[in-house]
Formats: sequence, C-alpha cells, structure tokens
Amino acid sequence: MKAFCGILATGVVTMLLLHGCSPKASESVVLEVGARKVTLGEYENFFVKNSGGDPVKQSSLEERNHFLDLLTNYKLKLEDARDRNLVNDSDIVAEMKEYRQTLASTYIVDKEITEPGVRRLYNRRQEELRARHILFTVKPDAPPADTLKAYEKAMDIIRRAKAGERFDSLALKFSEDPSVKNNHGDVYYFSSGQMVASFENAAYGMKKGEVSSTPVRSPFGYHVLMIDERHPSPGTMKVRHIMTLYRPQGASAPDTAGALARIKALQDSLRAGMPFAQVATKYSEDQGTASRGGDLGWFERKRFVQPFDEAAFSLKPGELSGIVQTPFGFHLIRCDSIRPMPSYDSAHADLKKQYQQTRFNEEYQGYIAGLKNEFQYSFHDDAFTALLAVLDSTQTTEDSAWDAGITPSVNGLTIMTIGAKAVRVDSVLAVLRTRPELRNTSLRRPALKQQVDRIAEGMLLDRKSVGLEERSPEFKTLMNDYYDGILLYKAEQLEVWNKTVVTDTALQNYYAQNHAKFMMPEKVNIGEIYFDTDTLALMVYDSLSHGGDFKKFAERYDVDPDLKAKSGVRGFQPVSENELTQKAATMKVGDLSEPLAVEGGAYALIKLFAKEPAREKTFEEAGAEVSNAYQESESKRLEQDWLSRIRERHPVKQNRELLPNAFSSSGSAH
Repeated sequence: MKAFCGILATGVVTMLLLHGCSPKASESVVLEVGARKVTLGEYENFFVKNSGGDPVKQSSLEERNHFLDLLTNYKLKLEDARDRNLVNDSDIVAEMKEYRQTLASTYIVDKEITEPGVRRLYNRRQEELRARHILFTVKPDAPPADTLKAYEKAMDIIRRAKAGERFDSLALKFSEDPSVKNNHGDVYYFSSGQMVASFENAAYGMKKGEVSSTPVRSPFGYHVLMIDERHPSPGTMKVRHIMTLYRPQGASAPDTAGALARIKALQDSLRAGMPFAQVATKYSEDQGTASRGGDLGWFERKRFVQPFDEAAFSLKPGELSGIVQTPFGFHLIRCDSIRPMPSYDSAHADLKKQYQQTRFNEEYQGYIAGLKNEFQYSFHDDAFTALLAVLDSTQTTEDSAWDAGITPSVNGLTIMTIGAKAVRVDSVLAVLRTRPELRNTSLRRPALKQQVDRIAEGMLLDRKSVGLEERSPEFKTLMNDYYDGILLYKAEQLEVWNKTVVTDTALQNYYAQNHAKFMMPEKVNIGEIYFDTDTLALMVYDSLSHGGDFKKFAERYDVDPDLKAKSGVRGFQPVSENELTQKAATMKVGDLSEPLAVEGGAYALIKLFAKEPAREKTFEEAGAEVSNAYQESESKRLEQDWLSRIRERHPVKQNRELLPNAFSSSGSAH
C-alpha cells in the first residue's frame, strides 16, 4: 500500500493558499455527496492542488465541469471507505503511523532547517563582501593548551589592529595562511556559500572597516577578520575580451614587452572606431573565444583570475577597460551586459542544492544538538557497551542470527533517555531490523554507534512533531490528503482491482468482441544505402537504374555499418516508422528512389522489396494488448457499478451553475 494512485490522491503537495475570495461566493455549495458538502472555495482548493501548476483562472468551463465529476467520484469513494470502517483497518492505521513519522521529520527539517537556510543564503547573496584575515592554525582535535595559545595570539592581534596598526602589515608578519605573502591576508570578494560557515557568519555580522571583536574558529584554526568592502551584489555579467599572449623568447623570460606592444596597437584600433568583436575575431590570441568575437558568455564573480575579475566587474554595460595584465597575457575587456540577481523563486532550486551540499549537514547537527538540550537527551554508554559485548564484531545486521546472543537482560537495558522516556535496547534493535537504510550495519563500535545516533535523531524529531497538526495547518492538510489517498486505495483495491480477474476464456471472449481494435499496421520491406555526398549517391543511383545489384552496391558503399553488414536490407518496418518508410509506401514493389537528403547531411537511396497491408492481429499476436485492454475495460465497468451503488446510499447534487464564478473577481483571485 506504499504507493497508491487515483484521481486526487495527491501525496505530499504544498497547499496553495487562495485569497481574495468573497465570503458569499466561496461558501456557496457546489457539491453535495450525501450529508457532506463541498463549497466553491474548497472546490477551488482541490482544483489548484491537482492542476499541475497550470493557470487555473484560464481554465475552461468544460475543464471545470470535468473536474467536478472527478471530485464527485473521489468523494463517493471516500464515503464508501468510511461505510466499510476502513478508517480502523489495521493496515491503514499502521501505515498512517509510519507515514506520519517520516513526513513529520521531513517537514520539520525542511521548514526549520532547509528553507530558512536557503532563504538566508539568498538574502546574503544580495551583498558581496571583501575581507582580510589573519589565521592562527589549530587542528580540530588539537589539545586544549594549543587551542588556548592560538586564541591568545589572535586576541593580541585584535587589540593591536583596533589600536590602529595596519591590518595588512599584521597579516604579513603574523598570519599562518600560506597565501599571505601574495595577498597580505586579502581573501577577495565572496558571498554566501563560498566560505566556511563560521567565517561567513562572522563576516556578514560586521560592518565595513570593522575588525572582529573575538577570534573566529573554523576547521583551519582561529581567524581575525577585517571587512574591506560591503556592497550590493553585481549579479552576473557578459563580457568580450581581446588577448595577447606572452610568447617564450629563447631560454629567457616570456616576451611581455611584445605582448604589451601588440595589445596597445589593438587598443589604438578600438579608439579609432573599429568594432570590438571585429578586432577580437581578427587579432585576439585567445583561440577559444576569437571566433566568437571574444565573447566569454555569462559569469559570476571569481570565475576568472583576480586581475581580470576585478577589472571586468568594475565596468558598466558598453564600457571598455584599460589594459589588464594576468598570468596569461594582456587583455582588453568590454562589458556587453549585466544581469541582476534572479528572484528567490527562480533561484530556489539551485540555491537549495548548494545549501544541501555546503551547509545542511552542519546546521542539521546543530539543530539536533538543540533538540537534545530541549528534550534532555542522554545516551547510556554502559548499556551500549553491554550490547557490544554480546555481539560478534565480525558480523553485520545482514548476517543471519546476528542478534541471537542478545540476552533478555541486555534487551531490557536503557540505552538512551528522552525527557522522562526511557528507550530500551530492544526498541533500538527493532528499528535496526526494520529500517532499510540501516541494513548491513557493521557490529563494530564506531559503525553501530553511528546508526544508534541516527535512530536517536529520528526519535528526537518524532518528539518535536508532537502537536504538529495543531501548529501547522499545512502539515495537517498534507496528512489529511495522504489519509484520504490510502482510504481510496484500499477501497478501490477491494472493489475494482481484486475483482478484475484475467482468464484465458475472458480474454478470448473480449478479443472476439473487439478484434477490429487490434491491428497490424501497414509495413514495407526496404533496402537502404547511405552516402556522405550527393555525388556518389547520384553515381550509384545511375548504376542501379541500369540494372546494378542493390545488395552488392550496399555492401560496397553503405556508410551505415549495420546496414552494410545486412546488404542494405532493413526488413519489414511500419510505414509510420520514418520519412523513408513513408516514401516507400508511395512506391511500387521493385522501385528505386532518387537520392534523398536525410538528417545529418547524408543522402539515401531506398528500394522497395515488399509490402504488407494493414490487417487484424491474431489473438496470439495481440497477446499483451488484449490483456491490458480487457483489464482496463473491466476496471472501468467495475468502477461504474461501484459508483452507482454508492450513489444509492449517498445521493449526489452538483450545482454546476456556480462554476463560471470560480477563480473570478467574484470568486477567488489567484
């Protein structure tokens, strides 16, 4: 029952909120199924959730009427499920419990960690920062004494910087970052997601010109920060460039003077009025972009080396840079266009992917640590050690009888507590046995502890989800949607799918009554010879027209290796297969076509060897088609009979005259 289908079984969807709906219109009853009523506003909600994102205001009256019929059938089936007391079905109750645990955990993580994280990433990206840092290296597992020593060094530098000493001089003298000799502590521009989290969080909390008040700890050690620049993000830009390369000059250094002279000459040409793209095409020594007029396409900050990047992002559309030197040569850069930051909605998918790759794990662990504190979580290592003592560390949970040696006394030990709740070893082992993602867990301490921690995280999230339906109407809607879906699945299983019995006799009878539906298409058996040039195709055509052997010419000239191996004979194909088979259908058996231009710039000759007219398939040929068609027909018949019986118990009234008002100014504004 894990997967269910059917109209309006929505699964996990996000409810789109309707607004602007006048009370009178939205509260009008558009459908009655027995004693249950559906208002126009509720109808609109159902329509929106099942529209697949299509504009609902532009929906036709025919589409709205069709949806009302679908909604009616959906409601009727749910009434029948309730009549059968499926709400208390043990399988459904168990599945709802399991599903709620999974959905609630996913929902909480998404709403309290992922979405805020993605939004923060987007908001911070509205600005870019340029910072300097001084690093005192400390390994993550360094002894406390070493950590304290590095911290005190960093604090001393902070005092000196705040007292007025030049930051770049302090960086050059004291920083343990290997790149400091070249950059004097300058980490250049960055935005959210490009630095380690602790560095980024501290930097975005500072003002331009400010030095951090305390050292910032990262996996690399302690950092002292200073913010050089802070301004709106430049977005992405599109530029062209002209480049002159350094050329080796014997055994000496590259000829930078020659490259500089050439770029100056090209600069003069541009000043004289020559179009930039024309100069780039003719004279740029960057072979990768010269043919495109020097076009480098769209790019963000830090795509290219810093001198080029800095010059490019200082330009406005239409502006030309001065001569820019990089490790590769000299450049002239022209800004074609600047594109601002995209909207949150359009950037969301890419940002979410980046957030999950760069920030999620750290923030998830921080959230779990918060839950442990909130719910007074504690892990009992003595119980875990006792469990390890009765397990075979060479085995995994995939091995048979891996848990055979666990005694009742060990099973009864408390391995963790969450608030006042004691979690016993046997409860944890039950999860290990049943959760697919925990299969093949090694029974060695580190691996088993990691999985026990994952189980604890699930229990903490489950505890956090208590009362979630009351706190979140959206989550409540998701649960109700799923609940209705599995009720519908179970009811349809009982009334339709379980009653659709396929037998040879039933299939034979169905075929006898519907044999005209199962047709073998018109087919042609053709030969094909493909050529790279029309000249050779015309030459072979002339030879074949004068009695040449088609198969021998195919073996000699066909550039299609598969056809060449089969002497050019394609075999019987449906006429609708492609343009060549459609052409063959207009020919007579034995005819040869003139050379035909085909996809990819090639040419083909075709010869028609035989034709087969369309005909009915035999029962054996129709096979699976008959079975599928019979099951579909029988399912529809059983469904209609079922709906008719439900209507007798739950009369239906549809107020179709209200549908023109849906999604209108007198109804809802979307």
